[in-house]
This record gives sequence, C-alpha cells and structure tokens, in this order.
Amino acid sequence: MKTLSDFYQLAIIAFILAGVFIAWRAGQQNPEGTGRIARRISRVEQELQGKATTEDVAALKAALARVDANIAAEHELNARTFLAVTRIESFLIEKALKGE
Repeated sequence: MKTLSDFYQLAIIAFILAGVFIAWRAGQQNPEGTGRIARRISRVEQELQGKATTEDVAALKAALARVDANIAAEHELNARTFLAVTRIESFLIEKALKGE
C-alpha cells in the first residue's frame, strides 16, 4: 500500500506537469504572433514608402520658390549683361568704321 507522502509526491508532479502544459498552451494562443505582426508592419512600411508627408511637400514648395527666384534673378542679370555687351559691341564697331 502506498503511503500518504507518495500521493503528495504524485500530486506535486502532476501539478507541475499541468502548470507546464498550461503555460505552453497559453503561449501558443497569442492572437498576434511575432511573425504576423512583422508581416503587417512590413506591408504598412511598403505602402508608406511612396507617400510624401505634408512637411515634405511644404519643404519642396519652399525650395522650388527659392529656385524660381534664383532663376529669375539670373535671367535678369543675363539680359542686362547682353544689353551691355551689345552696346559695347556697337560702340567698337562704330569706332572701327570711323577709323578712330
């Protein structure tokens, strides 16, 4: 016949095994596994890659405005330089024709 301590030992062993089994099953029942979350995050990152934020658009508009202003200033400078060169060219041609 078994003694009471044998029953305690078996009960403790059964309790430990049941605890390990429950912990193992509870870990498997995670509704959002790590792989699933990683796939979802990857999909969202791919969707957002091609989209610009409003700050990006505002910065680009400001940069384009500065470039447009620089181009306009360069055009004005080029036009004034061309007029000056034309005047000097006319003056030199006129002077050469008069024989001076």
